[in-house]
Amino acid sequence: MKTVKKRSALKILYYMMAIDGIIFDDEWSKFDELGNLIDDRFDQYKADIKWECRNVSLVSQEGDPIVHLMDMAIKEMKDPGSVLTDDSIPGRLLVWNMLAIAVTDREYTDPERRLVDEAVRRMEIEEEDFLQMEQVLRAKAAAERELLFLQGKAEGKPELLPQIKNLKERVQIISAYARDIMIQRG
Repeated sequence: MKTVKKRSALKILYYMMAIDGIIFDDEWSKFDELGNLIDDRFDQYKADIKWECRNVSLVSQEGDPIVHLMDMAIKEMKDPGSVLTDDSIPGRLLVWNMLAIAVTDREYTDPERRLVDEAVRRMEIEEEDFLQMEQVLRAKAAAERELLFLQGKAEGKPELLPQIKNLKERVQIISAYARDIMIQRG
């Protein structure tokens, strides 16, 4: 199991938000939520991470700028470790959180996918595991989109209430399944 320093993981999550050119409010909220879950000291250095990441050149002189971003964060770690410490998270959790950021704005763009693919490769995550994580988060995002849509149309339409209830249950089931696969695989 590869591990990632928490601060480096948070920078990678920032790049994940910025890679498609615009950071939406939902993405900022998800970033803050994940930051607090990753590190209980996140609020103490959140502004520093945002400042550092904003001031990084997003265009490398040579090669793919997405790989350049990942390299910058990974170089800070020297070599991704294989021992989990108080200052690190498992590589699988990094990828999971990257996917969570990617689906937050309801679009999983090609640049986001390439950045996630690079993390999967560097963290040595098996393709089957990654595809399972990706499918679960995409299914959850689709159910949440549909739920928001129906909730917006539900006022004065009691016939939509059973569908809304069904979607809420589906989101809960997918969320429980997502927790299970993350716990199983470590």
